[in-house]
Amino acid sequence: MDERVSRPEEAWDRFIDALDRAGQAGSAAEVRVPMSAAQALGGKAFGELSRDDVKQLSRVASALGRRADTIVTIWDDMQRRARRLLKAPKKRQRR
Repeated sequence: MDERVSRPEEAWDRFIDALDRAGQAGSAAEVRVPMSAAQALGGKAFGELSRDDVKQLSRVASALGRRADTIVTIWDDMQRRARRLLKAPKKRQRR
């Protein structure tokens, strides 16, 4: 993702687009949080974030005039997929 954008809103929009594309391709876990989003979280992989981190990003989204629930929804979906993948082998073993 190109961090050299002129406005924080553009960086945020590119971040959300990258998360969406990666999620559709399988997992958004490796997408990096833009440095302009939150100082402490900038550069971290999306999959490394905690629920509290994601709530902080949702506040950033709101401050930028973007929907705060989008980032939370993407993170929740990623977490559900990961749990489903962990449970799948266990179900097969029982049969």
